[in-house]
Amino acid sequence: MKAYKYRSGNKKDFKRDFEAIKKDTFFSANYSMFNDPFDIYFEENVSEFLNMLKQIFPNEELANFERQFKTVLNSKEDTGIYCLSNDFLNEQLWAYYASSYSGYCIEYDLEKLVDKGQNFDFEFKLDIHYEDIIPRIDINDIKNPDSLIRKMYGTKKSTWEHEDEIRLVFSKYGFKKFHYSAITGVYFAGKTPNLIKESFYKLFENRDVKFYEVFPSNFQLDFKLIEETYRRLEYNINNFEFDILEHRMNPLHESYYIFYKSSMDESKIKEFILAFREAFCIKENSLYIFNNKEVKSLINTYPKNDKEYIEYANSIITVSDDWEEAGINNPYKDFHYNEIINKQ
Repeated sequence: MKAYKYRSGNKKDFKRDFEAIKKDTFFSANYSMFNDPFDIYFEENVSEFLNMLKQIFPNEELANFERQFKTVLNSKEDTGIYCLSNDFLNEQLWAYYASSYSGYCIEYDLEKLVDKGQNFDFEFKLDIHYEDIIPRIDINDIKNPDSLIRKMYGTKKSTWEHEDEIRLVFSKYGFKKFHYSAITGVYFAGKTPNLIKESFYKLFENRDVKFYEVFPSNFQLDFKLIEETYRRLEYNINNFEFDILEHRMNPLHESYYIFYKSSMDESKIKEFILAFREAFCIKENSLYIFNNKEVKSLINTYPKNDKEYIEYANSIITVSDDWEEAGINNPYKDFHYNEIINKQ
């Protein structure tokens, strides 16, 4: 999924933001820095309810619960929020946040921005809900953390609905890291200075980034590709035919399940593994390579019956991981499913 950040073309703002992008960082702001005075604006009647309970049932557990609840509410003072949009052709956002079409818009791979391997304090991704009723936190929200978080951080007045906003919530405000491949595109408008364009072309000259021009057409905004940069790779993944059946990622590791369609020559498979890692992988990883795509239905089947297990095992060409390259002992070295089957 892609998400978009509009940025100013103002000289001072551009210098600040460009330096952050050069370092593969973004700034998650505290709500006090927002331009909407009603942002992170809610009421709560839980405290009143707790005070009533304490008078009837005075005990330390209620007092502890009250302290914990207040800690949750007060956490907004430390929380960092990064605001993005689902829309890169939003006329109002180009006017507001991209200094009247003289700025630019960054396209991110959202999955890579919410990677806790980069920022362990990442907490939530919220699609903003727009309404004109003040969010009210009540006792039912205590039993439903998702509802509590949405009322605290994920609700705005309907006058902002045009922003189509996504929010990334972090436990601490400040600069956050992202993997360099998270930026996949940059959009420029008609008034974007050449200095900004050339700066990004130079910065991303060895990355896979597409550059677009946004322009008015038939009384609406349209866009076209104007430039594209590529990483200088040792291997050419386009020499191979394959489908990615599934991709799993946690903070420290990622796994790819791949239907491989090309030559079964051992040297070619080894080359494919190297090319695939270079092209796609951003963490320590494991590659599960299969000879058919029908096995996809079995990847998440647990437990497998005997027939499914044999079908799954016979579909595997190889399982490869990069632990040894990282100097870590691989407990699955020389592991082959077919060997297990043959021993039964």
